[in-house]
Amino acid sequence: MSKFFQNEIAAYAGEKMGLRNVNFKKRNLENGLGAEQGTLLEIIPIHIKNPPVIQFIAYLESMSDNFKLETEKKTPFGRTDPYYVWKGNDRTIMMTVNIANSSEDIALDNLNNMSWLAACLYPTYKERMSANSIAASPLFRVRYANLVASVAGGGQGVLCTLGGVEYTHNTKEGFISIDATGRSAAIIKNAGFDFVNRSSDKLLVPKSISFKLVINVINDHAVGWDFETGNWRGGLAAPGYPYGFGLTRDTKDLPNSGGGVSSVSGDAASAGSPDAVPGGAQNVVDEKTVDELFDPDSK
Repeated sequence: MSKFFQNEIAAYAGEKMGLRNVNFKKRNLENGLGAEQGTLLEIIPIHIKNPPVIQFIAYLESMSDNFKLETEKKTPFGRTDPYYVWKGNDRTIMMTVNIANSSEDIALDNLNNMSWLAACLYPTYKERMSANSIAASPLFRVRYANLVASVAGGGQGVLCTLGGVEYTHNTKEGFISIDATGRSAAIIKNAGFDFVNRSSDKLLVPKSISFKLVINVINDHAVGWDFETGNWRGGLAAPGYPYGFGLTRDTKDLPNSGGGVSSVSGDAASAGSPDAVPGGAQNVVDEKTVDELFDPDSK
């Protein structure tokens, strides 16, 4: 991707021209074409009524996707090696994005979106004067092409909380100085921001700003594997987890269709039998079963 777009309209997939306030969602949380194509990073804070659609022309500097598996280690009496019981999975995405402010209107647009994002990190309240009346904790939908997206919901960003947002002003790149009452006043007024600025306001915006996002993913669809069929539980509702492609079986080789694995009955089908089929369902044991196998007193 080019460091600077030749035309801002192309980045927004034709949905936006020039400086204006953010859009607001009322009924659905579907993403814009720019977010689906990866020219925009789009963030929607869904804990706010009629939430704002926060968008940045995204120059991705780095991204990591961390899937953490948590298990509990157990060693029954008499067993030489421990076994591990699954407790849960955590997924954390870390992104570093560069924002290029190549003109006054783009700088003002980015500054507005940065303000919205910073403010949306706070919860909503039921009562205006009470700090103890939290109605909803901050919750977001974040979309960047297929790399950060939910495979369910038909075009929504990944459901998440934000572990933090860090803005870094790259001062060595220089600044844009904007006079809210001078030649930039018309741009500000036409975009509907004239009531925000006082007569003596001057705005300083770095030409280059980087920010980091820590995205704690919340799965909004089924995950894991079906015991009987061996298929992904997301199924048709959430295929291609997590990047929107793959995760399908060859229907000619499903676990229950034969596939070259002979059936086992009687004592050979027990989990403790040496004749059990490796990898078969009979070898899948839960915590209670393992305790019974290796600790006679647990029966």
